[in-house]
Amino acid sequence: MIRTALRPAWLALLALLVVIVWSFYQLGMWQIGVSSNDAAREHAAAQAARPTEPLGEVTAPHQPFPDDGAGLSVFAEGEYAASEQFLVPGRLLQDEPGYWVVTPLRTAASGEAALLPVVRGFVTDPVQADLPPADPVKVTGTLAPSESPGESAGLGALPQGQRATIDTADLVNDWDGPVYNAFVFLVDEQPAVTATSVVRIPPPVFGDSGIVWRNFGYGLQWFTFAAFAVYMYIRFLRQATPGRREEQGAGEPPHTPSPHAPIQEETPCPPVPSSRSSV
Repeated sequence: MIRTALRPAWLALLALLVVIVWSFYQLGMWQIGVSSNDAAREHAAAQAARPTEPLGEVTAPHQPFPDDGAGLSVFAEGEYAASEQFLVPGRLLQDEPGYWVVTPLRTAASGEAALLPVVRGFVTDPVQADLPPADPVKVTGTLAPSESPGESAGLGALPQGQRATIDTADLVNDWDGPVYNAFVFLVDEQPAVTATSVVRIPPPVFGDSGIVWRNFGYGLQWFTFAAFAVYMYIRFLRQATPGRREEQGAGEPPHTPSPHAPIQEETPCPPVPSSRSSV
């Protein structure tokens, strides 16, 4: 079969098969990608459609993070505590490494003065991070749960003014006053006190966005077509192999008369007359 496959005609057919399988694979992956992107856009639209709520009506200091709080738009008024600001290294924005700039907002949104970590933006160099003034400001942002210490693996020892994660369980030991068990990605502030060197971070989409099953099924169909093309190539190649045809011919049973066929009886030959004449 290998000798047959190395013939020019079969090599050309093999090249065509590779092109077909690769094209079907790409089409399948494209459909699966479309299914994920569509689902993510739908989930993001649903998250953006949720109304903006006062922080005090959603959570309070020392309380567990609300079950449906991730991705919720909230607002609070207060003053930035610039003395407690820190940077989070090892973060990406449009595939560019840098730092999150996290500044706590001292607010009484829940009836008592407490600190709410606010991710004001992203910088590629620590010197770009400004210190906001302690003036009244209204902050609107996307609520997020506290990060776990395990997300800081691989960063090693950090310089002063930097933390590996936004871990509120750790912050409560270092900050003076109650701390919310959550943080927000800044979407808007009135008045705008953050410097332009701190780039605003698009709020992430929380939760399982799932997939669009229709497009996912189309992707599986393209994979099935690719597998069928490979199967047909192997089948035709086996049929075209000379040794394979001889094996199929040798395997045919010899012809034997049917047991029900009538048996022809032999016809007796007539007697041969004698050559001697009678006297």
